Amino acid sequence: MLFKVMITLNDNIIHDKTYRSMTDIASQLGMSYQQVADISCGRVIPKYISTEFPFQPKINITKIKKENYIV
Repeated sequence: MLFKVMITLNDNIIHDKTYRSMTDIASQLGMSYQQVADISCGRVIPKYISTEFPFQPKINITKIKKENYIV
């Protein structure tokens, strides 16, 4: 299974990449595996969102099913 990750900030795409695993996503983005898993299933916990910063990126992780792989 592949995962498509798109990160936007104020409607500007700042990251758009496909990964082979959630572990790869966590490593690349400097997050824990659990944070990535929570985001991928829509469970964004408030402790991940800091009120210190006026701008928060939106992270969208979509599973790409095997039958939808483009070779």
